[in-house]
Amino acid sequence: MRMNNGKPGVLLINPTFNVHEHYGKLSDAASLLLPVSLLYLGGMLEAKDIPVRIMDGQCDDLSEPALLKMIDEMKPICVGITMLTPTSFDAHKIAAVVKKQYPNLWVLAGGTHPTVLPEEVMEDRNIDLIAISESEHTMMDVYEVLVNGGDRKELKNIPGIWYRDGDEVVKTQDRPLFSDLDKLPLPMWHGVKMDLYHQVPDSSFARPMRVMMSSRGCPFKCIFCSARQVSGFKYRAHSADRVVEEMEILINRYNARQIIFLDDNFIISKKRVFEICEKMMQKGFHKKVVWTAAGRADEVTEPLLKAMKDAGCKMISYGIESGSPRLLELMKKGEKKEHIEKAVAMSRKVGLKTRGTLILGFPTETREESLETIDFAKTLGLDFAKFSLATPYPGTALYNIALERGLIQGKDWSRFNSQAGYSTYDPVFIPEGRSGSEMKQLQRYATKSFYLRPRQIAELVTHISGWSDIKLYLQVVKEIVTARRTQTGEAFLNH
Repeated sequence: MRMNNGKPGVLLINPTFNVHEHYGKLSDAASLLLPVSLLYLGGMLEAKDIPVRIMDGQCDDLSEPALLKMIDEMKPICVGITMLTPTSFDAHKIAAVVKKQYPNLWVLAGGTHPTVLPEEVMEDRNIDLIAISESEHTMMDVYEVLVNGGDRKELKNIPGIWYRDGDEVVKTQDRPLFSDLDKLPLPMWHGVKMDLYHQVPDSSFARPMRVMMSSRGCPFKCIFCSARQVSGFKYRAHSADRVVEEMEILINRYNARQIIFLDDNFIISKKRVFEICEKMMQKGFHKKVVWTAAGRADEVTEPLLKAMKDAGCKMISYGIESGSPRLLELMKKGEKKEHIEKAVAMSRKVGLKTRGTLILGFPTETREESLETIDFAKTLGLDFAKFSLATPYPGTALYNIALERGLIQGKDWSRFNSQAGYSTYDPVFIPEGRSGSEMKQLQRYATKSFYLRPRQIAELVTHISGWSDIKLYLQVVKEIVTARRTQTGEAFLNH
């Protein structure tokens, strides 16, 4: 595609994720989140006056005819595909469709999966090049080579890539992580259908809902986290001024009434959070928008939580993970149960709602420890809880442990799903001495026993803003309550 500036364009693609297969009858309650990495890539390209289009399989037609029609119309110089582990199969299918019709068109891949399994991804000859880790600056360097003739020998000077040169796969030197996030252009929000994206019901407080990423990286080393492979262990953050600038655009231009900060840990820099909250108050954002964020329980303080509440924060999410001290140590969480109890109590004291994420089924986890985690969630006083099954994503220490012990049930990456309890298939990871059906029952039981309590039902009722919410909640409750005995977890308890 050559627009008025005469530059060839770039087509960016987020593959389809089949929520119905992975979440079953609860698929309508699954989130539909913005492909943030592509928005940043698009913003970087647009800042250089390069035409760019985004096709998101979550809400765009990514069928073969639609994809080829877009390429015919756009005539891009390359197609870039973001690839997560669960979507990697579909990403390879897209690459095959593109190469079959346009064998000379460059196909690039980036994201978590190529970063952690570059050799495997490059076995697909339909993929010419992969970007390792963060790829905004990598994309610009590759684009310059392609637009100047596409000499593959020139690619060797670009850090952070693997590429194909004939029958040889070439790996270049590592690219350092970019530190000054404020120098990144604004995300390309206008490139997607913003109103189609939504969060899970327990994180929804107002509509329209928009998302932001105000920092990257996390210094902690939980064994189950794969995000560090891309964003690294070095914490890097936008300044308070940049955060407020983005919020202002989302509020005024995109009518945001709720903003979700997608940062893994929003509160690593308390000084920055205080500055952000102060600037929000000065701008009057606390009267226009509510927002939510996630943080570690051992890092919050009551003054910090109060500042967040005063500035419009509605809820804070904590990665609780387990109620077993032994398992918290095994997963290298670096927190104790006392930290979690204190953080939730302080949050409730200042008026913040709390959400906890918990993981069931770690290696060596016993039935009693699983129940301990579920009971811990119920006694904490959380408003909301999400129970996931331990999933050893490639690139994590958990994956290495599971692989060494022979506990991974095949390598069908599309089934690496932490919500397998609601899917049509068994979990890919089953702890020693347990079974796939037991773990599915366990996840269902955890959700049922937490939410089918008067306090939690009343809390969900306050979320209802229309008939669509009523239908959704009735569907979820029906699925939980009327599931067969062998699926709800009652059989698990009575075993």
